[in-house]
Amino acid sequence: MADSLQTLAETSGKVTLVDALDKVIEKGAVINGDIVLQVADVDLVFLGLRLILTSVSKAEEVSGKCFSNPDRELTPEDTAYIQRLEREIRKAEENIPKLIDLGHPRKTEQGLAKLILTLVELVRKLMEKEAYRRLKSGTLSKGEIQKLGLSLKAVQKKIKEVQAVFGIKDDELGLDLGPIGDLM
Repeated sequence: MADSLQTLAETSGKVTLVDALDKVIEKGAVINGDIVLQVADVDLVFLGLRLILTSVSKAEEVSGKCFSNPDRELTPEDTAYIQRLEREIRKAEENIPKLIDLGHPRKTEQGLAKLILTLVELVRKLMEKEAYRRLKSGTLSKGEIQKLGLSLKAVQKKIKEVQAVFGIKDDELGLDLGPIGDLM
């Protein structure tokens, strides 16, 4: 994994936290740990932990199992969900120009909005990268592909809508993590 990040850094010039987290999810990570709860120096509860963090595409590759059915047909619930997402996307697209004219919110609200939007965008980008891997692997049904694509687009449109409300530009999203680099 370190080689992958180094290669990424060499080709793009920098590695962001999104890139690093994406590599962890893409390759997988195992975390083992033990927790002992004590009261008055007496061990009372032991909790053994084994956590595996990986993408579904990696889990499918390693296990040989398929978590989706690419041949699954759209259900009426899927169709209703897709229509709702399409309405939300249209609504967000229509509201953005109207919201820009509402005036300037206070600086503290804008700072908080930037932080929240940055975190939402971080999660959205990670999910988008995994969605692309799942799409490439061919393990998603047409309905899942459509719902996934529209869901990610709807989240992106909502982010744009909130950016418009608070007057936040795309390049203002992100965090400088000092020696680690940029978040995104």
